Amino acid sequence: MNLNVIEILVFVSLIQGFLFSIVILTQNTFKVKANKYLAYSTFLLSYIGVIELLVAKDLDKEYYFIDYFGDDIPWLLLFYIPMVVYFLKSTKNKFANSKKLFLLTIPFFLFWVLYTIIDLQIDFGLIDWEIVNNNYRLVYDIEFYFSILFNVVLCVLSYFIIKRSNISFDERKWLKNIWFFIASLLLIWVINTFIPDDIYPFEHTDITYPVWLGVSIYVYWLIFRGLIQLKLSQDKSEIHSLLSIPENEKVVTQADDNSKNPSETKNLYFQNFLALMNKEKLYRNPELSRDIVAEKLNMSTGYLSQLISASTSSNFTSLINDYRIEDIKQMLLNPDFDKYSIVAIGLEAGFKSKSTFYSEFKKSTGYTPNQFKLIENKS
Repeated sequence: MNLNVIEILVFVSLIQGFLFSIVILTQNTFKVKANKYLAYSTFLLSYIGVIELLVAKDLDKEYYFIDYFGDDIPWLLLFYIPMVVYFLKSTKNKFANSKKLFLLTIPFFLFWVLYTIIDLQIDFGLIDWEIVNNNYRLVYDIEFYFSILFNVVLCVLSYFIIKRSNISFDERKWLKNIWFFIASLLLIWVINTFIPDDIYPFEHTDITYPVWLGVSIYVYWLIFRGLIQLKLSQDKSEIHSLLSIPENEKVVTQADDNSKNPSETKNLYFQNFLALMNKEKLYRNPELSRDIVAEKLNMSTGYLSQLISASTSSNFTSLINDYRIEDIKQMLLNPDFDKYSIVAIGLEAGFKSKSTFYSEFKKSTGYTPNQFKLIENKS
């Protein structure tokens, strides 16, 4: 099999896609439930690419199993489904564990049955139905164009799943990056399908070079960026479990009591605020705002700001960051957290990004988290 430079690049990247999937599925380091669906999708995408490359080199005519496991199974109707599940589980969507998600596989199985019937007649002559002879090419065309529409619809659905999620800034950014790559591949696929051959910028065969060059870039990015991000996701998940607060320890704020004088009421509100921070660890929410805290304390945001200013020498944002930094210090000095990345610790403590975490930590302590940990462990 003679391959040109582009095809070699594509082939190597697809093999690495297989390896990436195997690593995610087999290594305990990455065993977050959502990750396996990203692995499934990457595996299918790599598989489809390898098969298409082999078909483009006419190996399907020489080896029937390549023809059957390539063109005769509608893989394009299957590969994006694990990606949808990955987005649902990563965003903790209420439909993440829905058994109805299996309905998404109906088009795949329907066309697989139709293709099997066509093979039994065209390739093996085991049946002789006129309707198959007259319409089998139409079935191929319908499946191809339907698979484009099906994947585009799932891609659009994925966008709204991510957009409406309540996950952290960094997690949403990671999912948006994956979505952007997949959406770009689908766009290239659509353009490559409908652009007339006479205006195509270069001669091409059955293998759609723009699509599979895009897949190669996606796989390389997923390997070198994804392994880091998936490890970070795993660390955050485990840290979150270690830091989780039992339901019976969560704070229930006391209602207003008109019998108390203003100073007592003010003190009660601030004690409730401290309880939310010290017991419920509300500061670990990266989306925490004055509105959220004020609502929990049954007061206005303006009064909350006045309360904090009168009770401390700080403002809301600085006080919340102080809690986060103290939390991080304790985790950095706790041997139970040594196996987790410092970035994961900072994000789980409530910071939205690595840059904000490092900046605020150094402003508070005068050291980077790594320097702080090293100095404290030596003393």
